Amino acid sequence: MKLKKWSLLAVVGALVAALALFGCSSGDDGAKKDEGGSAPATESGYALINDGKLTVAASLDFPPFENLNGDKPEGFEVELMQALAEEMGVECEYLPSTKFDTIVPLIQTGGKADVGVSGITINDERLEQVDFTDPICDVNQGITVLKESGITEVNQLEGKKVGAQTGTTGYEWAAENIKDVEMVGFDEMTAVYAALQSGQIDAIAVDLPVTNYYVKTAYTDCEVIAEIPTGEQYGIAVSKDNPELTKALNEAIKAVRDSGKYDEIAAKWLQ
Repeated sequence: MKLKKWSLLAVVGALVAALALFGCSSGDDGAKKDEGGSAPATESGYALINDGKLTVAASLDFPPFENLNGDKPEGFEVELMQALAEEMGVECEYLPSTKFDTIVPLIQTGGKADVGVSGITINDERLEQVDFTDPICDVNQGITVLKESGITEVNQLEGKKVGAQTGTTGYEWAAENIKDVEMVGFDEMTAVYAALQSGQIDAIAVDLPVTNYYVKTAYTDCEVIAEIPTGEQYGIAVSKDNPELTKALNEAIKAVRDSGKYDEIAAKWLQ
């Protein structure tokens, strides 16, 4: 009887082991995507479009925050996103350049990118569409003209043409605060400066760090005549359906600030 009892236990043990093996081999592993096309939630509770990668949508013509050096993105936010991804234990991957005014809707819709950046100011309108991380940069607006234009003050732009990138707070500020202004929108910042140089517009309204960078490095025939104290703050746009990703990014932002890495990146790109 004792021999039969141990034999039965052995059979039961073998069956349990077989069932466990079957369950492991037939189920999806953590790297596979669900039927909706997005990766399953990680151990931290957030989901990524591509497992192990933080996919970023950005307008790659917004230096010093994002720009293309050949085919490689570079800039303040590029290095910051890389540092945040490293802190989170994932890779950082940028999509091809995305029109600025489509970034927030793209994140809201989901399926192509996990986050959106490119100097995106946190405001009530955008907060209706997406969530934002804690602020990653403080900025004001700037007004830029050609050096030989004779324009030295913002009030001289009354009734004139002002260019800006479509969907930006620079566009909104100029439209709301310059009397009888004729706004001209562009998809890319380089097109705005080309329009100023060719006389299609009289001035540019854009975030101050951006216009300072362009005037210093590429458009030396232009000058910044005013800093507009709008007190804006940039954030990283995240889908409202992925609050754990926002939480993880905020934790990474704090860690990168506490370590001094944030200050290193800022000193390199924003001085």
